[in-house]
Amino acid sequence: MSDGPHSPPRPALRRRSVVAGAALLAGLAPLQALPAAKPLEPDEEALFMTGTARPTADGRLEVDVHAWIFEREHRWGLNAAFARYLGLSLKKLSPAARLRFNQRTALFHAESEEGKLIDIAFDGVPTRIAMPPSGKDGRSNLRVVIDAPRTSALQEWQQFHGVTGPGELLHRFKGQSLIVPAQGVSIISDIDDTIKHTQVRDRREMLLNTFARRFEATPGMAAYYRALAKTPDTRFHYLSASPIQLYPALSDFIRGADFPEGSMHLRESTTWRTLIPGDEDSRAHKLGVIERLFTEFPQRRFVLVGDSGEADPEIYAQVMRAHAGRIDGIVIRDVTGEGRLSDRYRATFDGIDPVLWHILMPDTTAWPIQTRN
Repeated sequence: MSDGPHSPPRPALRRRSVVAGAALLAGLAPLQALPAAKPLEPDEEALFMTGTARPTADGRLEVDVHAWIFEREHRWGLNAAFARYLGLSLKKLSPAARLRFNQRTALFHAESEEGKLIDIAFDGVPTRIAMPPSGKDGRSNLRVVIDAPRTSALQEWQQFHGVTGPGELLHRFKGQSLIVPAQGVSIISDIDDTIKHTQVRDRREMLLNTFARRFEATPGMAAYYRALAKTPDTRFHYLSASPIQLYPALSDFIRGADFPEGSMHLRESTTWRTLIPGDEDSRAHKLGVIERLFTEFPQRRFVLVGDSGEADPEIYAQVMRAHAGRIDGIVIRDVTGEGRLSDRYRATFDGIDPVLWHILMPDTTAWPIQTRN
């Protein structure tokens, strides 16, 4: 029935509502305009993970840049609750221990920022390059080829910084990419319980060692890695299911414990609820990174180093079967007391040449693999 001249007015049914309703009935979400991308605000930050770079055939450099853009939040109540869960009292900790705990947990309170813009200025390159706007997870990734000057054939790093405004404003965040030659040896190394004492198999001890205690290097591993680093064109890639919020602390640990620096490949989107990954998540992350490195550096050979605390032996055996001709060896640091003849290792490495996999026992005194140029 139509409205008469004296009928009370009905609420206007806007065309937008009709379109949205039809889309929902059709099982489709209505289209929404994306918010305009904006530069970082003064209280927002960019964290650059250490990635890789590849020299190209024409003498340039292809660089991967991985950024996380976020705003810090201060939620001291959550810190106190987490400390109580670990059996700690923040008030009773020494000032140094309290500072360590607050620094290690700080980025777990951060809010990822969507639709943020940042430019990259590579050292020695006059033009700035814009990164894509950050996604909902605050991540922005870029692969770009640059005309970077090569000061030396032995140069290992391409330095850069993020710039968020014109000229030389304060919003500058440093980053670097590991230059990986086409040929050579790449050491893919796990972190927790391989080069750093973590005790992953004991959840409470793992959390205390991660957030409350000084990081401790596992005995002998830094010396082994420094010796390996002396071989020309050797590069290190540190792989862990630890979340990106621990990137600053882990980077400081690697430098401070005198391990060779390398690219870092941590688990990305992480919240308090997913602080400890499931076995399948950890496995998928590690396999994904390894496959990516094998694909991006098809002429390089690899050494895979891990520990027996989780699934490193099984993951590396799977990779060995897929890429047998490209792996110089697998080294597993023993943390479970399983001998080489255990049922686990016999099943895991069944059919793999025994000279290609090694167990570093507590009394091992020499690195078991001889790398070559």
